[in-house]
Amino acid sequence: MTLKRLSSLLLPALFLAGLALALFCESHELHLIFGLSLTFTNMVLLLLTRYYGTIYGFSAATAVYAVSIFVWDKPYSQAIFLLELIVLGLLMRWSKRDRIVLADGLFWLLIGAPAMLCVYYLTYQTISIEIGLMVIILAANGLFNVLFADILWRYLPNRRLKKGLAFQQRPLYFSTVLFHIMIVSIALPFLFYIVNNSWNTYASLSNYSLQLASNTGRHIYEEIRNFEANTMQLTSPDTPEARNLQTLAQRYASEDQYRIIITSLSGEVLADSGNNDNAAALARFEPADSDYKIQDNFYLHVPEKKVRILPDQEWHEADYIYNTDLGPLPLHLTVLVPMRHYQEQVYGQYTGQFAFLILFFISAAIVGQIINRQLLRGLTGLTALTTNLPGKLFTAHKTEWPKSRIYEIRSLIRNFRGMSNKLVHMVQDSEHNNLLLKEQTNRLQQSEKKLHSLAYYDELTGLPNRLHFLEYTKSLDLDNSDRTLPFAVMFADLNRFKQVNDTLGHTVGDRLLNKVAGRFSGIVSEQCKVFRLSGDEFLFVLHYENISDVQRTAQVICDCLDEPFDINGRSLYMSVSVGISVFPFDGDEMDQIMRNADIAMYVAKEQGDGFYHFYDSLIENQRAENMQLENDLKSALHGGQFTLYYQPKIDAGSGEVIGAEALIRWMHPDFGVVSPAKFIPLAENSGTILDIDEWVLREACRQNKSWQSQGLAKFPVAVNISARHFYQSNLIPMITRILNETGLAPECLVLEITEGTLIHNVEYGVQVMEDLRKMGIHISMDDFGTGYSSLSQLDRLPINEMKLDRSFIQGLVEDSKKSSIVRAVIELGHHMDLRVVAEGIESPDELRYLTELECDQFQGYYFSKPLPSQEFSSFVRQWDGSALIQIP
Repeated sequence: MTLKRLSSLLLPALFLAGLALALFCESHELHLIFGLSLTFTNMVLLLLTRYYGTIYGFSAATAVYAVSIFVWDKPYSQAIFLLELIVLGLLMRWSKRDRIVLADGLFWLLIGAPAMLCVYYLTYQTISIEIGLMVIILAANGLFNVLFADILWRYLPNRRLKKGLAFQQRPLYFSTVLFHIMIVSIALPFLFYIVNNSWNTYASLSNYSLQLASNTGRHIYEEIRNFEANTMQLTSPDTPEARNLQTLAQRYASEDQYRIIITSLSGEVLADSGNNDNAAALARFEPADSDYKIQDNFYLHVPEKKVRILPDQEWHEADYIYNTDLGPLPLHLTVLVPMRHYQEQVYGQYTGQFAFLILFFISAAIVGQIINRQLLRGLTGLTALTTNLPGKLFTAHKTEWPKSRIYEIRSLIRNFRGMSNKLVHMVQDSEHNNLLLKEQTNRLQQSEKKLHSLAYYDELTGLPNRLHFLEYTKSLDLDNSDRTLPFAVMFADLNRFKQVNDTLGHTVGDRLLNKVAGRFSGIVSEQCKVFRLSGDEFLFVLHYENISDVQRTAQVICDCLDEPFDINGRSLYMSVSVGISVFPFDGDEMDQIMRNADIAMYVAKEQGDGFYHFYDSLIENQRAENMQLENDLKSALHGGQFTLYYQPKIDAGSGEVIGAEALIRWMHPDFGVVSPAKFIPLAENSGTILDIDEWVLREACRQNKSWQSQGLAKFPVAVNISARHFYQSNLIPMITRILNETGLAPECLVLEITEGTLIHNVEYGVQVMEDLRKMGIHISMDDFGTGYSSLSQLDRLPINEMKLDRSFIQGLVEDSKKSSIVRAVIELGHHMDLRVVAEGIESPDELRYLTELECDQFQGYYFSKPLPSQEFSSFVRQWDGSALIQIP
């Protein structure tokens, strides 16, 4: 259950409990004697008023006193307590000063006591000691309730319950605590004394009255028992015997103290020492609910009043009644002891006691104030002096310590004096330390600024760095895509920056990066931020409204590097490639967005310098497929997934099969047949091409030797060697080892190389080819005309043949330019004593034209597609060259 729920249930319960306690106090007064009583109802009601407010407090008080007067027949004077509560409640609500006891004293002095005196005077037409005592007791009762309610209020939790259950304790002054202790020490013993004295007085009066009545009855009985009962005439009060009884009653009766009534057994009054008022009724007394039985024949009779205005009103006519039979005579004796005489004596006694109490209270208050002043003078002075003591010491305030005769306070003053002296020295030391601390703080602030700059900004370019970018991404709140505005991440990478560093040095490269960052900074705005991630990589974050804004900004990034950079008097041209990924379309996490932007940047590089490219999921799919293929190359090599196909070479003159080209195929378990054009570049990038080349070379040599062993014609098999392998120092040893392992003659092996193989180092390439040719191995220039080598180097190359690329063969007949190039290449090869091989022949027209140009060898789908080893062997055996070589 929550605190709020507990408060909602507890507050009404506590209020009802307080209301019930107030009703209990009102119904169970503390009776003293003769209508004098004390009640503690207002103490409870005043606490309810303070805790719950005046509305709830007044409502509870009205309900309690209404029940008291109209249900329980309490005197109307009880309303004075309701008036007291209302006055004090209004004062508490309107006044900020909490002096409720003084306010209650003024209430009784100015309102309560005069009002009660007026009511008594109007009722009895006189003012007596009895009335004064009643007023004093009412006032004392009211003050007692207010005093103890105030004490409980001060020492109990004092926040109003209607504001919650989180109570706060108010501070208490020590003088107030001492005063409360003194008041309680006087009031409680006096209360116990008054109650005990009242009860003892009541018991003494009852015993005395009983003794007086019983003695009177015994004496009367002794005198009348000598009467002769048979001669007595008791039928009428006018008989001589009745007159004797009247004389006897008058003699024993006291006009002020008691009254004697003698009646016959039939109830006729024979003698009455009083005035015969209500004598017969008293003689036949039957106790009522309001009467108090003391013994079997002794009662305290208090007559009931239909309307009770004052609390002691019925006690003016109260009597002790003693009834007994005077047997054996037919007489009944009633002795009445009036309470009025004793009431006046007791009231006089109580008046003196209460007057003494008031005097004692006043004297005690005066003495208490004097003692408090003596006790607390030093403590009060010490409190005032130690208030804001550090501030006084800081301002060199002159300190005059107070004096006290009380040992504990004097010791406390001495301790504070010593502590303040130490505090002065500490203040001086702290001021010195503060000066040092300020200097250190200034240094730390400068260091913090520098560290912040080093941590979040690139030292070379001054642009925000990767860490700054990570902090910036947190502010984008990507988790809440509904609230995050769309933005584009543009990954910018400088093209061929590594060449600048390697050629001109890192100093020039750093200056170039600084100038590039300066141009990029000109693009920065509220919507566009730029960061330097590392090296020559920059990252732009653009918040856009329309996708055209992204295109325009990307073009600005590319165009801002069009102008050359002046570095040490040298003009350097740079370009940039930009990859773009858009949130939330290309990903909902920053890592994914950056990865996609990086992928798009590499695509932009492939398109050329100074281009930008948006991320496309197709690109990622292609890259994912390439990555899988690249990862699967090793397992494919060792798992037997590679196989060799062979395409025959046809001699132009004889039409016979004079050779074959070994072509690798990959049977992938997931993708099926993978083209070499797809996986060979991946193998070259990953370095797996070296192992693949070795496997192809070994398998081709083994297969050629196997064909020769099977009786097939002896012809060379051509194997493609990658440019990366060509420059490995182990190429010739590897070929030598494979030839020795397979037993194949070197002249049965043709190595096909591309023109691009020689672009890195022509001299080294020529030397390797010379060594291979000396071994007897034939070398073929593959894809002639598509590379970058110069024709001036062609005469230096120790090659045996050159192959026309299929791109020249397609459309040869229709395209005069292609036919001129092919004619020139064939004539060039013949002039240099080189065989010319045309690959990719697919039609009779192409074959006819190449035959007319005297091309030496043919290869293409027109003759056969690449075949597995078994099918190739069958093809060679079944080949009828004379029939197929005839040109239609």
